[in-house]
Amino acid sequence: METVLKDNFYETISIHQKQEHIISVQPHSKGTLFVTIAPDANAYALQMNVQASANINVFIYNQAQNAVDLNIKVNVYQDATCHMGFLDMEDAPVDWHHFVDLVEPGAQYEILSGQLCMANQAKICDMEVRHDAPYTDGEIKNFAVLLEHGHYEMVANGNILKGCKSAQSHQATRVLTLGKDHMTKCIPLLLIDENDVKASHALTVGQPDEDQMYYLQSRGLTKKQAIGLLSVGYFLPVLDLIEDKDLKQQLQQEMESKVGLYGNQ
Repeated sequence: METVLKDNFYETISIHQKQEHIISVQPHSKGTLFVTIAPDANAYALQMNVQASANINVFIYNQAQNAVDLNIKVNVYQDATCHMGFLDMEDAPVDWHHFVDLVEPGAQYEILSGQLCMANQAKICDMEVRHDAPYTDGEIKNFAVLLEHGHYEMVANGNILKGCKSAQSHQATRVLTLGKDHMTKCIPLLLIDENDVKASHALTVGQPDEDQMYYLQSRGLTKKQAIGLLSVGYFLPVLDLIEDKDLKQQLQQEMESKVGLYGNQ
């Protein structure tokens, strides 16, 4: 399936079973793309071309109830901007390959991902943002919450090629671990073959802060609700990419239910 987005747009797509999708965002166009990976989906391959001076916000919401393979490739051209959010709260495995090519000067890309990792379900991602031109900007932000026996792997790679002066590559991964016997493997990478650049990476993995837990429980929350509230804080930055207020509220309620904030997990 191929879709062309142009002028000012708001597009929604629902992915079922196994699908391949090519999206072309026309020059100087601006808008939002919301992709739902439906409960029956098992594989989705997306190739997106963001043409010169285009601006797109993409939000991908995974609802697949069985193992799903994701392959996402994004090409960003001169002075174009792509912001992407990915939210995955399902009790099912995800194998995700994500590659972004900042092809021409002025290209900008940002991704924020949030994943809830439940017992014995592996969430595995290999992500790269490659700078193929000078004056490009790439940012990776990953957030994950692991429940007992959860499994999370993330390789986040910022790759600046030779000649890409004044490029910027930044990344941060934050993992909140709850319970015990969980497995986390996070590898932040910076591959830099140019001197005149700005680059950084950060990684935090850990249990909830005891003082925060004490404070929340002293305000009348149960331990499960307190943990749920802290988990919500990890995922809210991803939801902030959604401009539709009603949709954002709906997804936030679903997210709060998934993490046990209402005591029904």
